[in-house]
Amino acid sequence: MTGYFLKTLWVHVRHGKTLYLLTLAGVALGVATVLCIQIINRNALSAFVGSVRAVSGHADLMVVGRTPDLPESLYPRVLATPGVAAAWPLYRIDVSLTGRRDFFLEIAGVDFYAPLRLPLSAELFTGGHSLSAPLTTPGWVAVTPALAADMGWQVGDSLRVSSGSRAARLRIGALVDFQRFAPLATRKLAVMDIAQAQSLLGTPGRLQEIDVKLAAGVDPQAMSARLAARLGPAVQVLSPEQRRNEAAGLLAAFRLNLTALSLISLFVGVFLIYSSVQAALVRRRGEFGLLRSLGATTPQVVGIILAEVVGLGILGTAIGIPLGWWAAKQNVAVVSATLTNIYLLEEIERLRIPPLLYLLAVGIGVGGAFLGALLPALDISRRDTRALLAPFTLHEKTSRAAPHLALAAVLLSAAALGWFLLGGRALRWSGFVLGFVLLIVLPLLTPLFIRLFCARLPVHSLGFGYSLRNLSARLQTSAFALASLAVAVSMLIGITLLIGSFRATLQTWIDQTIRADVYVTSESWARAGGQAVLAPDILQRLTSFPGVAAAEPVRIARATVYPSGRRIGLTGLAVNLAARGGHIPLYRGESAEVVRRIAAGAVSVSEPLARKEHLAVGDSLAIYGPRGVVRLPIAGISYDYSSESGWALIHPATLERIYGPGPVNSVTLYLKPGIGTGATVDRLKAAFAGVPLVIRSNRQLRTEILEIFDQTFAITRILQFMALLIAICGISLTLIILARERVAELALYRCLGARRRQIFGVFLGEGIGLGLLGSLLGCMGGAGLAAILIFLINRAYFGWTIRPAWPGPEVLRELLLILLAAAVASIYPAVRASRTPATELSLER
Repeated sequence: MTGYFLKTLWVHVRHGKTLYLLTLAGVALGVATVLCIQIINRNALSAFVGSVRAVSGHADLMVVGRTPDLPESLYPRVLATPGVAAAWPLYRIDVSLTGRRDFFLEIAGVDFYAPLRLPLSAELFTGGHSLSAPLTTPGWVAVTPALAADMGWQVGDSLRVSSGSRAARLRIGALVDFQRFAPLATRKLAVMDIAQAQSLLGTPGRLQEIDVKLAAGVDPQAMSARLAARLGPAVQVLSPEQRRNEAAGLLAAFRLNLTALSLISLFVGVFLIYSSVQAALVRRRGEFGLLRSLGATTPQVVGIILAEVVGLGILGTAIGIPLGWWAAKQNVAVVSATLTNIYLLEEIERLRIPPLLYLLAVGIGVGGAFLGALLPALDISRRDTRALLAPFTLHEKTSRAAPHLALAAVLLSAAALGWFLLGGRALRWSGFVLGFVLLIVLPLLTPLFIRLFCARLPVHSLGFGYSLRNLSARLQTSAFALASLAVAVSMLIGITLLIGSFRATLQTWIDQTIRADVYVTSESWARAGGQAVLAPDILQRLTSFPGVAAAEPVRIARATVYPSGRRIGLTGLAVNLAARGGHIPLYRGESAEVVRRIAAGAVSVSEPLARKEHLAVGDSLAIYGPRGVVRLPIAGISYDYSSESGWALIHPATLERIYGPGPVNSVTLYLKPGIGTGATVDRLKAAFAGVPLVIRSNRQLRTEILEIFDQTFAITRILQFMALLIAICGISLTLIILARERVAELALYRCLGARRRQIFGVFLGEGIGLGLLGSLLGCMGGAGLAAILIFLINRAYFGWTIRPAWPGPEVLRELLLILLAAAVASIYPAVRASRTPATELSLER
């Protein structure tokens, strides 16, 4: 049978080129979709790890703060700890290139004369550079050759950067290829002497990290515990792997949701493969019947089909891998912007495919093809060869099974709902279980849906009604095409409803939160956060500017929740309730009472923080302070959509009591009645020309927030498109299969006088009918999927309350696009069917 398979393979491929190409497209697109997301997910973490490795070398342990930063006095205590072979301090800060709000340098202040020579300093000192230059040259900085080439910089050039309201001039003293030590590190990494970084851009006497190299034979775990006990509760001692796991935990929900959505495309692709194999069964039924009659065993015939499909899976994987790489490369900027905007992690600048992902791609392509072919191949194993030779028995069998499949769908739905109500809701991943069940239920309902909708339609001519009746008459083929389209449309509509609802909710939140007239931050604030400070004289000039009635200075600090270790933001703000119209957006609590209690030392936590830490009004928020754990009573819970990690609103006096005095990071200004916002913004920009401030009106800030929102969800549009493209391939494939099944029927129509355009219209109607039915079934599935995404998955993994909304125009546009795509996919099969000659009737038996 092996020889027979190899000799006949090319014959079948040549006579069924379109069928094989569509199958190949389904496999390749499914592999590409999943691989694209996995490449981006893995490289998002690798960018963080690469930047850490570039400056930390091969540190065994890293001492970081549970408070916003570390005092420099801890460094000698670390060095004096028995078992520490070497240690070196780090001061990290993100700065903005003057005039380029969207371009940031990641400055790492290091000790070039640390007891253990770092890889980057070794490269510097062996490259012929002066040993004293980093310390004696004001603003000396080393940058990567890749960045210098992109920006046109050379050694000796100077560049102006800003940190908060301070500007500084840096001089390029060396080009050092940090990426040689850590290939995935960002090219925007720049290194300078730690003392210069602190004095020019940051805060003298403070650190972000102390890296530790242990003596030979010292147990890292034991040393971690010893250092933690020696340095106090404000310090956390982590291994490099623990640092990586922290970043992985931060991105876990984001990565999981993208992965789940990408798998839907693979799910749709399996249906496409099933349809193509079923088509092979129909097209080659005579061949299989003859083989069985000549003594071929069931395993041999099944093996022929599976081998053919596995070959397609291998070829589809070979195409899908470069396609997935290309898709990842095209969308990396979109995901990178999300990482920097929401998670404040490093940009993804280089993509690599780890060997494990190649194995994943092979498993997806070959495994998906095998699963899609398994049921049709087993169908051949039936002993009744006559049934195999008669294709219509397959459709009749599916028609008879339709009520049973629908009953199975109802029972499966009831079981899943019962499981959820009886205890499943307590599990974080229960939403994914319900979503998976929904995607299984839709295909099970499809045969009965087609029968109920199409079987009883009155037919008077070769029109649209006849096209729909044909779908009902050939359920074995049409049901799978419709099921795959319904799943893809469910994903499309479900994500559209989620995004539309989220956007409407965000718009309401913005309207209630963005109440001031003018917002002032610095150019580096978007990345540096609490390290980007406004000088006191700048703040004084802003708050006393002509036309300003009230101001709200804001201080930002990072804190660590006890005992979970979750990193959150603290917003130090004395809320001016009168200027805000007497209202702040609260999930729990009353505005005036919450503001009064915050002034007395309480906090208001954001909804994501409350959900993830299981906090309620009346509980306490426990955070690490410099001298131990500090407990703050919770006065309210606020809506917040700026961070999934969570924030807490705290009075500046309370923040100062915990962490000491600190500068302000931004300020909001309320103007006097009658003062124009636009004119005031222009006057402020003129008054502070040369100061690296970002001054925005209320309207400008709202627009920027919504632009970031749209950018964040851009990657999901790619996933929707790829799933829909696979389903549209399924429509074209299905119509080709139907045309081949009905050669004798079409020839009879031609003998009876049917014109080519009438047969063309029948198949075009069938394609449009599939698009229409898929849209109807997909809308129902999409509504259910949106409910699961909004009320279960989103709340469990992100913690946000999203109010359902119906983005009617967007949904209508997508449904019209689906119908148009279905019509376009029908043209080629319709043309082929219309060319069926009347002489084909004499060739059929």
